[in-house]
Amino acid sequence: MAHLPLIVQNDRRKRIDLAITIWLQMCTVASWFLVALGAIHSLHTYRPRVRSYILDFYAKRDYVKRLVYASDGTCIEQVRMNRTIFFKLCEMLQTLRELKSSRNMLVDEQVVMFLHIISHHLKNRVIKHHFNRSEETVSRSFHNVLNVVIRLQDVLFKKAEPITANSTDPRWKWFKVLE
Repeated sequence: MAHLPLIVQNDRRKRIDLAITIWLQMCTVASWFLVALGAIHSLHTYRPRVRSYILDFYAKRDYVKRLVYASDGTCIEQVRMNRTIFFKLCEMLQTLRELKSSRNMLVDEQVVMFLHIISHHLKNRVIKHHFNRSEETVSRSFHNVLNVVIRLQDVLFKKAEPITANSTDPRWKWFKVLE
């Protein structure tokens, strides 16, 4: 009977040690999770040399999210069309002429780069910085989208209708040929 309190104390000590060990492991896992998400930005933080493809993919799509997915107003300011039209354009380019997602970049990001370049007259160096891509990737995706848009010009662009000399539309009276 004299050993019963000692056994209870040892059992209690083991439970406390186990709880402390579990707590420390949970803190370690949580800190690694925050480091992996990039929430802790310290020069002293260990960063592995090989980064995860999934983390890179979502980090590089951050600028696309801010340009297009934030709001219609932001989308109109940055790519000169609202989100609905943008999504229809992406779908059209993907289905009609098969603009394809690459291993590292989705179709919407390629189209955003293209529209952002032509709507703001930006250089590849600027886009490289904003989208966190290489200049070669920016150039390749720009030309891929451009080639598809050129091939779809009959669908995307309105055909010009010639104005006849006897047109009654008052907007054209200033452009009549003088005889």
